[in-house]
Formats: sequence, structure tokens, C-alpha cells
Amino acid sequence: MFTKFVKSVAFAAACLFSVNSFAGLITDVEAVNKTVDWTKSVSWTHNILDQGFDLGSALSATLTIEFRDDAKDPWYAPFEIALVQLGNFDGKDGGLVLNPTVDWAGALGISSLVKLNADGTLFVKVTSTLGDFVIKNSILNVVTKDAPVSVPESSSLILFGLGLLGLGLMRRKVRA
Repeated sequence: MFTKFVKSVAFAAACLFSVNSFAGLITDVEAVNKTVDWTKSVSWTHNILDQGFDLGSALSATLTIEFRDDAKDPWYAPFEIALVQLGNFDGKDGGLVLNPTVDWAGALGISSLVKLNADGTLFVKVTSTLGDFVIKNSILNVVTKDAPVSVPESSSLILFGLGLLGLGLMRRKVRA
């Protein structure tokens, strides 16, 4: 009987503390659809302000770039190399893509995440260092924290839970 009571209290506590773990997801897709020739570059900017993004609310972000082979010169397709630059190139944002005929995905580094939080934009530049390929879409996924108004205060939830627990104990005492 006591173990059932402890389990129910533990379940109620877990429910109360899990309320604070809300997060939102914003997805921005840029249709680039451009061919990048050898030694040439293509750049674009993701802007998530028009999707309800609150400045300073980005917790993390990932970028996926869809690459396809242009099929002009198939003999060097396995040796093509692209340089992906996100924001200011600091060694953590972007990198080399050794086979840009498959999709590339990477997490934003600290400088790009700070810039995204500051103005809601992310600059992306892809340069062909060897070969030519097509860039189809660029997909930015941003995990944001919800606005403070939408998350109840944990202390008021704990007080509410303790009140319910007290009412339950009083009911048990009256029954006994």
C-alpha cells in the first residue's frame, strides 16, 4: 500500500517537473536550385524572423544542404569537393564536403548561433574547390525555447501538487 502511494507521488512529481521542458522547432527551407561550377560560389541567407522567431530564443540549430551531381562529367564525380561556410568561418561552422553528390548536415557553431539569436539570419556560402554540382535545397532547423509566458512557474506547480497530495492524505485519514 505504501509503495503504491510512493509511486503515485513520484509520478506526480515527474509530471510537474516535465512541464518546464517545452521547446519549439522552426524549419526554414531555401530553394537554392543552382549549379556550382569549379572554383565558383553560391550564397544565400536564411531569415527566420517571418516564422515567429523571438530574438535570443535559439537553443541549437542544424543545417542540411541537398547536393546532387550535375552529370556533366561523371568521371570525376567521386572526387568533387565543396567548401560549406556558415556565417563567419571559424572552423566550427561549415567544413569540407568530400562528395557533394549526397546531402550534407551539420550543427551550427557558437558564432553562427549567436548571430542567429541576434538578428534571425544565417548566411550560407558553398564554394566548389573541385568539380561541379547542383545545390537543391537548404534546410535550417532551429530549436527554440518557448516564451516565458507559456510555461507555468515551477514553484506554483509544486505548491499545487503539494496541495493535491495533502487533500489525498486527508481523504485517506477520514476513510480510516
